[in-house]
Amino acid sequence: MSDEWIKIFESDFYVREMIKVWDEGEKWANWIDEVVNKYKLDKKVLDVPCGIGRVSYFLAKKGYDVTGIDISEKMINIAKSNIQNGKFIVGDMRRLNEIIGNEKYDLVINIYNSLGYYSEEDDLKILESIRLSTKKLAVINLDNRDYIIYNKPSEYYTFIPPYLVYSKVEFEPETSRLKVYRKYYMDNKEVGEINYSQRLYSIHEVLTLLKKAGLKAIEVVSGYSWKRFSIMDPEMTIIATPA
Repeated sequence: MSDEWIKIFESDFYVREMIKVWDEGEKWANWIDEVVNKYKLDKKVLDVPCGIGRVSYFLAKKGYDVTGIDISEKMINIAKSNIQNGKFIVGDMRRLNEIIGNEKYDLVINIYNSLGYYSEEDDLKILESIRLSTKKLAVINLDNRDYIIYNKPSEYYTFIPPYLVYSKVEFEPETSRLKVYRKYYMDNKEVGEINYSQRLYSIHEVLTLLKKAGLKAIEVVSGYSWKRFSIMDPEMTIIATPA
């Protein structure tokens, strides 16, 4: 991943976004615990990319042996400070074998729309890397392109303490990339901006990519629920096993 992306992930703006959704990590951890019980897995989980540890934190509280990997050194340092009994490593999720060697986990989780930063070829490498690192299951969570392009407003404001954030988005149908422009304000003054684009996927595209990577989907649900995924759901969560 290029220095440009690392600069974004290590900015205070991005970190604040992760802090805002911290509590959502507990909901994910509760659902992941249900996955582990349903499929009778060991409580050994690889969280990649782990970010600031918002899911790992709550899994560790449940007694899980958690390893987290993220490209951002700043994110990893925050995760280490949040979770004392986890293992957190700076690394590129396209090359997990270079980071953890031949170690395998009963469950590998890839949460919070972490594909699409670069090319489809890069995403294939990530999924292949995940497949090589799991003994039993992988969980992949992504925004649903078909929902986003028809329901996400082109301009909107959000409050991400302490910033008021103005966002403008444009979808490119030729590339399926969502271009995002964000400006951050404090005390009515602009204090910074982030601009990026991310590839969005429809469910059939993700399933095709998983198959190429040697993974077989066994369940597709909506977010951190057991509701069967439908085209109108904002998120898709795929439970897959090495084929």
